[in-house]
Amino acid sequence: MKALVLSGGGARGAYQVGVLKALAEIAIELNIKKPFSIYTGISAGAINAAFLAQGADDFPARVEKLVKLWSGIRSDEIFRSDVMSLGKIGFQWMGELSLGGWMGSTHGKSLLDTSPLYHLIERNIDFGRLQGLVDQGELVALALTALNYQTSVTTTFVHGDPKLPDWSRARRRSHKSFIRAEHVMGSSAIPLLFPAVAINGSFYGDGCVRNVAPMSPAIHLHADNLFVIGVRRTTLTADDRRAQHSVHPPSVARVANVLMNAVLLDGIETDMERLARVNGFMQQIPENMQGSLTFKKIANTWIHPSDDIGLLASSMSSRLPRLIRYLLKGLGPLDDASEIISYLLFEAEFCQKLIAMGYRDASRQETEIRRFLS
Repeated sequence: MKALVLSGGGARGAYQVGVLKALAEIAIELNIKKPFSIYTGISAGAINAAFLAQGADDFPARVEKLVKLWSGIRSDEIFRSDVMSLGKIGFQWMGELSLGGWMGSTHGKSLLDTSPLYHLIERNIDFGRLQGLVDQGELVALALTALNYQTSVTTTFVHGDPKLPDWSRARRRSHKSFIRAEHVMGSSAIPLLFPAVAINGSFYGDGCVRNVAPMSPAIHLHADNLFVIGVRRTTLTADDRRAQHSVHPPSVARVANVLMNAVLLDGIETDMERLARVNGFMQQIPENMQGSLTFKKIANTWIHPSDDIGLLASSMSSRLPRLIRYLLKGLGPLDDASEIISYLLFEAEFCQKLIAMGYRDASRQETEIRRFLS
């Protein structure tokens, strides 16, 4: 079975849409309406995966709608950035930092209010249709991953065939669910920036946190051919190169960049390296002996940015809501916050550029995509 694996990265999710646009065009040419049986997503990838799974019976048509959605997106459709909302949150944080020992702590704080994102998801995804697609055999599973803040266990919520296997590994487990908007919100709740989301009595955050095996849900669900889309260039970024030649201690923004990348982006690259090693090992084993092993070879196609998304985001930082830009400047130069900016720049002009970048990168790998689809 073929599975789509989408990683996290906030507004970088628009890059995934560009890749999917190119894939959908090739699928139309090959007369393929259903290239994937399994959809898995983490963080921003959870939003895209849930959107696509709802139209798993006509993938190209659903991709067209996803392109339209991201091409016209605005920050105020994701989080509140008006003076009143940010001022209220800011005063609460200031009060607790300065008077917390005297007043006592409160619960449930984040830098941004993401209630607009909930309404955007509810308007654009018909979760009630998922079960019908599963019953008709059009969809094997939608699997979204989030971190349980109370147990520190990475949980993958699986909506699919009830006969699908469950799994439990060290700090990783599955949970059969009827996926709804709160599961998407929980998976995409970037630490500190977005609030944790209550699901079944527990609070969940971004599925990239502590996730050492982002491709494992698809493999556990019996996928043997993965289409993986990353959202970071694998070589050094402009931010990395600039930091290498700096003689000054890193700013808070630079440290935050490194931490956010480690949390949101490193997992998929590490897991791809692990998969390549396993596949290389299996190639050395005679085919008549492979059936006795617990490993198996997993075919895969991996597409990731050829350009530096952080550098692009830094050049477009003026498109950020004014108050968000003001807050980021408090952490250091905006050039040092390029990666954070790329996660928060939910603006049409930036997302359109990412869609175009993803489309170009996928078009360069047309041969691999055709091989995957066929």
